Amino acid sequence: MPLNPRIMPFMAHFRELRRRFTYILAVLVLSACLFYTDFFYAHIMQILLWPMRDVLPSGALTVLGPFEAMTFRFKVALYAALVVTAPVIIYHIFAFIMPAIKKNMRRWLIPTVMVAIMLFLAGAAFAYFIIMEPAFTWLFSQAGDVVTMLAAADRYLSGIVFMLIGFGIAFELPLVVFYLIGWGIVPFDTLLKSWRIAIIIVLTVAAIATPDWSPITMMALAGSLLVLYFASLALARIVFAEKIKERRRERAEVEAMYATNEESTTPGEEPDLPADFDQLSRKEQLIAQAEARTRSTSATASSGPPDASEAASKEVT
Repeated sequence: MPLNPRIMPFMAHFRELRRRFTYILAVLVLSACLFYTDFFYAHIMQILLWPMRDVLPSGALTVLGPFEAMTFRFKVALYAALVVTAPVIIYHIFAFIMPAIKKNMRRWLIPTVMVAIMLFLAGAAFAYFIIMEPAFTWLFSQAGDVVTMLAAADRYLSGIVFMLIGFGIAFELPLVVFYLIGWGIVPFDTLLKSWRIAIIIVLTVAAIATPDWSPITMMALAGSLLVLYFASLALARIVFAEKIKERRRERAEVEAMYATNEESTTPGEEPDLPADFDQLSRKEQLIAQAEARTRSTSATASSGPPDASEAASKEVT
């Protein structure tokens, strides 16, 4: 189906979703069955074992029974099918949701998804080619000479998959920072000045995203994330230069208005402020103060001096 917007009733959308889910499931199952065969399974296992080729005990993985061997092989085939069929899955997801997206949003959505995929692949490649071998070497060395290490197949597969996914998701940080600044959620200057907080957050993310908890893996991920963080700030500084200048001008105007209000406010003056004044932002507080003073000035001007008849009646009384 072409990616053109069209209006459909609810059941038609449901049938469209079911049809695309059927395509995805069929392609995934067929790919998994293909990768389950001896030829593809042997090549996939060589790729998986490549980072551990020098440190893997006995040079092979270990299973504890025939059923575990079958389930392990099926998991390997399923993971490989998910990687290979990812373009088909992404296409059908986009083909389903694209009609509901406005045209002015589509020009941002597709490049964003493409960049997100590239960042995820970059993170997974960084983990696979650079991190995994020293990380597993350090982990195996912790057993010492008095403990025999067995490379359990299922645990190794889970560890490597979680590590690849963790690094891939962590490498999405530049995209998050870019849109935080682009959408005006967090100002550029705030992110730049909060570099100490950013380091703490990056260290926390690195500790969560690394399933092995080895210092080599965590420090490598934290260092790469810090580089990506400051690189994304530099890119946002170039792309959103005009918006950053505008935000700085607005902040300077607010600060100048705040200073003027501080000088013009007489001691003891309490304008009629809203009940949630303390919960408002600084700019909203200044606006509320200005509106309160405007109302107070208007009320004073509308009341005016008493006329002659009112003064005479007061004298008679």
